[in-house]
Amino acid sequence: MKEKIYNLILMLAIMGVLLCQANVTSEIRKAILLFQNNIFPSLFPFMVLSPFFIHYGFFDVVKKYLGPIFKKLFHISESASYLFFMSIISGFPNSATNAKNLYEENLISKEEAFHTLLFSHFSNPIFIFSMVPSHPRAVLFAHYFSNVIIGLVLRPFTNYNSHNKVASKKKERAFFEIFSDSIRNAIQSSLFILGVIVFFFMVSAVINVPISRFLLELSQGLAYTNSLAFSPKIINCLQAFLLSFGGFSVHIQTYGILSDWKIPYFPYFITRIMHGVLASFIALILI
Repeated sequence: MKEKIYNLILMLAIMGVLLCQANVTSEIRKAILLFQNNIFPSLFPFMVLSPFFIHYGFFDVVKKYLGPIFKKLFHISESASYLFFMSIISGFPNSATNAKNLYEENLISKEEAFHTLLFSHFSNPIFIFSMVPSHPRAVLFAHYFSNVIIGLVLRPFTNYNSHNKVASKKKERAFFEIFSDSIRNAIQSSLFILGVIVFFFMVSAVINVPISRFLLELSQGLAYTNSLAFSPKIINCLQAFLLSFGGFSVHIQTYGILSDWKIPYFPYFITRIMHGVLASFIALILI
């Protein structure tokens, strides 16, 4: 029965692409240009530099000076504090990549990494300022502060003493080994993100329903809200929600990066809805 349903969906998808070929081609070009101009420049540098941050001291600096603060605030380990801090700077889906790097370097447990990711879903500041033309600072604050609130709400559900039973010593690796691995992984991740974005642009072109453009792909949704005939306050509230929810494209990117962890994704999805509602409410107050 499942195979018949999947085959039917596949046939409908093929028919949709063939019937809307011109629109699909146009949307693919838009997706590639958007990735080239807005997404890739904000993501790629942090993808390459993240392993160097871990191996050459920056991780220890954050752990030493900011770790105790985040440890008291969110009840996470000082190593997990690095994940929270770097997520603010680099944004998603780099947050998932950073979590995976820390786990693979034996600096944090898988359980605590996933718990910290629940309130480390930050959009890159460069991306926000490039995609939100009206009141970007207020939207950024609403997006970031609502994550802090979620971290405080989730505080009773973690115990860093039990989660952080991992080796504290980083693996010793040569510079050029780190460099080649970081470039290779960054390119693979970038191509994966581009593929997901193009796919959801194609889906939007075939479905051609306004709500699909809002929820399926983040950057497309943000561009769509700017074209709505609503007041700037309502538009900013919608943008704050969308940045914090992430769009299904961002969810697929995050899940794809962490797919080999075999973890339940439902808690992450629910916290993103909570994050979106809180962010839109804060934006409504601020603007």
